[in-house]
Amino acid sequence: MNVPFFRRDRHLTELAAPLHDERHQVTSSFSYEKCRFVLECPCGAEFDTPYIDEALEYVEMHQKLAPLADQMEESLPRSA
Repeated sequence: MNVPFFRRDRHLTELAAPLHDERHQVTSSFSYEKCRFVLECPCGAEFDTPYIDEALEYVEMHQKLAPLADQMEESLPRSA
């Protein structure tokens, strides 16, 4: 498997995730019915939490890791 963002010759702190991919713009709202913050991404990812700090961390994490997951899917061989 070819994983272009992971190289054994580099230290992990040197690797940087792509920033702000247009396909992964998380929108947030507050559900008064559930009393929770609801986060949705056009890629289909959904998350809800009662804690604002957890919601902010999720947005940051999703925007950094989702493009890497997309790259991994693209590099995987397609099975027939």
